[in-house]
Amino acid sequence: MTDVLIAGAGPVGLTLACELARNGVSFRIIDKSREPSKLSKALGIHARSLEMLERMGTIEPFLKQGLKVHGMQAWLGSEKQLLNIRFDDLDSPYPFILDLPQSETEQILIEHLAQFGVQIERQVELVHFSQTEDIVTATLRHADHEEEATEVKWLVGCDGAHSSVRHLLNLPFEGAVYPENFILADVRVSWELSENEMHLFIHEEGLLAAFPYGNNRYRLMAEVNTPLQSEKVPDPTLEEFQHIVDVRGPRGTRISDPVWLAGFRSHLRHVKETRHGKVFLAGDASHIHSPAGGQGMNTGMQDAFNLAWKLALVARGSAAESLLQTYSLERLPVAHSVLKMTDTMIKMITTKNRITQKLRNQLAPFLSSREVVQKRIRNQISEIAINYRKSPIVQEHRSFIQHLQPHHIHAGDRAPDVQTLIGPNKTEQRLFEILRGTRHALLIVASGSKLTELRLEALDRWKSEIDLYLIMTEHHEQSSHHGCTIILDPAHQLHKRYDIGPDSLILIRPDGYIGYLSDSINFDQLQQYLDPLFSFKLGV
Repeated sequence: MTDVLIAGAGPVGLTLACELARNGVSFRIIDKSREPSKLSKALGIHARSLEMLERMGTIEPFLKQGLKVHGMQAWLGSEKQLLNIRFDDLDSPYPFILDLPQSETEQILIEHLAQFGVQIERQVELVHFSQTEDIVTATLRHADHEEEATEVKWLVGCDGAHSSVRHLLNLPFEGAVYPENFILADVRVSWELSENEMHLFIHEEGLLAAFPYGNNRYRLMAEVNTPLQSEKVPDPTLEEFQHIVDVRGPRGTRISDPVWLAGFRSHLRHVKETRHGKVFLAGDASHIHSPAGGQGMNTGMQDAFNLAWKLALVARGSAAESLLQTYSLERLPVAHSVLKMTDTMIKMITTKNRITQKLRNQLAPFLSSREVVQKRIRNQISEIAINYRKSPIVQEHRSFIQHLQPHHIHAGDRAPDVQTLIGPNKTEQRLFEILRGTRHALLIVASGSKLTELRLEALDRWKSEIDLYLIMTEHHEQSSHHGCTIILDPAHQLHKRYDIGPDSLILIRPDGYIGYLSDSINFDQLQQYLDPLFSFKLGV
C-alpha cells in the first residue's frame, strides 16, 4: 500500500513530495492540470524558506536563477520616504528575499523530484474519498474519464484555495473577502530606482507596489476602485496600468512587454483544524490571506516541511501516529500569526481613515529608523522568528535565569547557523552545511574534562534515528567518540550562538528546529524526552 497521496503539485505539494522521497516514504502526487502553470504568481522566497531549501539539497538552482532583494522602501506619493526596511543584517546565511517567479520555483522542485525517479501524475483529479482508522480510500479520475480506486495510509491536500480535499471534508473556510480590489501586471519597467529593492507607493488614490524579479521585470500591483458587487475584478489593459503608474509612481516611469495582466481580490480565511483523521491540509488549502509580506507560498512550503518528517517517522514505524497531531498544534498558530500580520500590514497601507493615515505617516519613519524595530520587522517577514516553544514535543532544561530570557535561544526555536566550524572532513564548514540529513541531530557539547566521563554507549538505542555529533573546542585523541561525528569549535562560536555552557545537549529536528536543549549532559533526562517521541526503544 502506498503511504501518502498528495493532491496538488504546486510549491507546497512539490515540497512535501521531495521531502517524502528524500526520506524513502512511498507516495503518489497528482494534479488535475495538464502542465505546470506558466504564470509568475508568488515571487518572494524568504530566508527561512531558503534555509529549508538548503537542507533539502536544492538551494543552488534557486540562488542561480533568482534575484536577491535587499530592502523594501515605502513612499508617500513618489518622493517622500515613509520607511526603509533592510534585510542585510538578517541572522541567516541568506540575508535577502529571493524573487523568482513561481513557475520557475515549481520547475526547480519538479527537476529535484525527478532525481528520485518520481513523476507527477497529471490530469488526475481527486473526486471522492473515505477513511477508516487505518486507510484512506480515494477515487481518482484520469484524463480519459476513467476512475481509479486506490488505498493509501494518508491523504494530504496541497491543492490551493479552492481545495477539493477541503470541500470533500465539508470544512468551512472561515473569514471574509477584503474590501479592496487589486490589479496586477508582470511587465518591464523603465525607471531610475534600484532593481534590488521592493517599492511601495502610497497615494491618495490607492496603493502601487513594485516587486522586481530580474532583467528590469517587475510584478506591479495596484489598488483600484471596482464595484464590490462584481465578483470578478476586471483584468486591466497595459494602457490603464500605465495611467496608474503615471499618477502614483515616479515621474517618467514607463512600462512595457506585459506577460500577465489580471484583476483579483484578497481573502482572509482559514480552517479550524489542519488534520482530520488520516487527512491533512497544507498551504492555501488551509489558510489564505493578503499578499502583503509575500507570506503565502513560504508558509505553505514550511507546512509541508513540518509534516514530511513526521509522516516519515510514523511511516517507518519509528514513532506513534499521535506524533502527527503535532502538525496542527505547531503550524496552526503560525498560520494565525501570519494572518494577523498580513491583515495589519494591508490595513495600515490601504487605510482611508485620515487620523490613522496621519499617525502612520508620522510614526512609521521614526519607528522604522530604530534598529530594534527593523530587526523585528525583517525577522517576521523573513519568517526566521517562527518558533514552536509551546509545542508538546519540545523540551528544555536550563537555568532559571536563562529560561526567562526571551532573546536567548530556547527549545522550539529555529536552530541558528554557525559560520566557522571544523567539520568531519577537517575543513571549515557552516553548521547548516553539516546538518543536511533527514534525521534528528544530537549535538553533544563537551569540555575536555567532561569527555573522559562520557558514556556514549548509552545513546546506542537511538542511533538508527539520530545522528550523533560531538562538539569539542579541540580534538582529544585519547577520548572515546563511540561513533559520533566530530565537529571542532575552537573559537566557541557554537557555544556563544546557542547561549550554552561548556557541557550541553542540543537536539535539532529534521526541520531545523530545536527539539531539546539542556545545560548539562544528562542522558537519562534525554531518554525521558525521547521515549515518548519515538514509538519504541530503537536498537534494542
